[in-house]
Amino acid sequence: MSDNLDNSIAIFFGSQTGNAEDLAMSTKKIADQSGLNAEVIDMDGFDAQNLANHKRILIITSTWGEGEMPDNAIDLWEKVCAENPPMTGVHYSVCAIGDTSYDEFCQAGIDWDNKLSELGAERTNQIQLCDVEFEPEWKQWADSVIPVMAALEIQQEAPVSDGEDTEEVVEIAVPEASKTTEKSEWSAKNPYDSTVTVNYVLNGEGSRKETRHIVFDLGDSGLEYKAGDALGVIPVTSTDLVDDVIVALGANPDEIVDTHAGQMTLHEALCNHYEIHQANRKFVASIGAKFASTDSTAIRIVKRERVLVDTGDQTVNWAWSGQDDDYPGGFMPPMSNVDPAEELWESLNADGKEMENYLWGRDYIDVLNDFGHLGFSGQDFVDQIDRLKPRLYSIASSPDFEPGTVHLTVGIVRYEGQGRSKTGLTTGYLADRVPEGTSGVRVFMSPTRSFILPEDGKKDMIMVGPGTGIAPFRAFLQQRKADEAEGRNWLFFGDWTEAGEYLYRDEISAYVEDGTIDKLDLAWSREGPEKVYVQHLMAKHAAEIWDWINNGGYFYVCGDKNYMAKDVHTTLINICAEHGGMSDDEAKEFVEQTLMREEKRYLRDVY
Repeated sequence: MSDNLDNSIAIFFGSQTGNAEDLAMSTKKIADQSGLNAEVIDMDGFDAQNLANHKRILIITSTWGEGEMPDNAIDLWEKVCAENPPMTGVHYSVCAIGDTSYDEFCQAGIDWDNKLSELGAERTNQIQLCDVEFEPEWKQWADSVIPVMAALEIQQEAPVSDGEDTEEVVEIAVPEASKTTEKSEWSAKNPYDSTVTVNYVLNGEGSRKETRHIVFDLGDSGLEYKAGDALGVIPVTSTDLVDDVIVALGANPDEIVDTHAGQMTLHEALCNHYEIHQANRKFVASIGAKFASTDSTAIRIVKRERVLVDTGDQTVNWAWSGQDDDYPGGFMPPMSNVDPAEELWESLNADGKEMENYLWGRDYIDVLNDFGHLGFSGQDFVDQIDRLKPRLYSIASSPDFEPGTVHLTVGIVRYEGQGRSKTGLTTGYLADRVPEGTSGVRVFMSPTRSFILPEDGKKDMIMVGPGTGIAPFRAFLQQRKADEAEGRNWLFFGDWTEAGEYLYRDEISAYVEDGTIDKLDLAWSREGPEKVYVQHLMAKHAAEIWDWINNGGYFYVCGDKNYMAKDVHTTLINICAEHGGMSDDEAKEFVEQTLMREEKRYLRDVY
């Protein structure tokens, strides 16, 4: 490139679990090899007004929750939407990572793509939408967009000068938790075969829940993690379920099928590479092609004659007049000859809500019981079902406290559906098929960028984690104890009953006795005449919670995002309004902007 040309390219990433960041780094390598001067930029903390300073922009982002931006992209996205910085002269393209099993597939990337275009930037390449197995689609996009970007001739902008031939150098301190470390060789693509050394039920006798404590030996893997990280587990599907699905298909388990992982038998594909415990919309929608053409053949009676055998006299001589309702006397027209399965499919295909209700709790055996007579080859089947996805679980241990191992707290999913007993894919795998001593359990680390301990051990912490939400706080408490941190620790925990669901009771009691836990509040929702939840106990201690927060304390939440986390969030806003002397709007701004985004003292791990 000419010395007068700008060959820079900015690669922004929005990442919740690290995948988009990894792809950004890989994209940089391709860009550098093409003669571009590539810079990878974390969206977190970037000034929206500086976007237009970059004339070549690539955005690589995942989508989180229900079509939401990942944590590190929320702030920048909201500022761009609020400030609408002009982007004329900027060339861009977006690579979005998502999961087609969700309705809001790649929504975060789609939003960025539309917004940049709206602000006047020029799209050089169409947005790339990547499914769970994102690398092939990302590579296709990167190989296409980088040459286009490299071919752009962009003049360098003259530097603004005040007459002084000086340059200010600003040194930026990188928080310890955000520093780049050597990337592990183990990943979702190349998981480590761990051995499960401990696997037992935490619940008390008579509990209607099943929550397990599971320990994985990291051996000589070199895998490292910190309190707050997650462990990825890649399950193996039950062979009984695989066999039953193949029977329902009427297929041969040894049929060779083409998959994203290469050619293999149908049985191997369904065991290790596809999800069959839950039917998807794509497969059901594809069934329509199996039905006959919409061109139908009408059958009706057009003539009827009756003759007496013994005399030959004619008693009935009827001919159709051409009118739809014209039938011979006493004749009953036949009922519709439409396949009931076709009627069912048409009703599902016409109504998204009805489709959603139909799919709820159904696996492919259930669907094939309704439609299996239409005939599906093994290849037909795998072409339409979801690829196997790893599950991420909040780690329940500190590496300094539990060296060489990683611990999980897993709520096992069991339910009845369509008259059959069913389990969650990964929770059933961990509960029923990996007893203590099982080797070859595929795992990898998923580091967090946001759900981390305060760098200053003197800071106070409030932790709200009912049910399995206790997992990362077990890790936090272990780490605080190992670090001999001086900050106070306040734990809110709860579940249905104390007798049945008080997870880690002995450990928590010991932490209270030795002073690791300074305050403990327990909420049992199915004991006593009224249901008591963690948010009720927060409201009870509102003044003290405000005192901790107002004096620099951190507030953490882990667990159910649909109900608990929303109620806790609302309660926290109310506490800040009442005891912080704020209006409702000011309290909301304080919690959602100041605590969550600017100071990062309100941290959530919700699911």
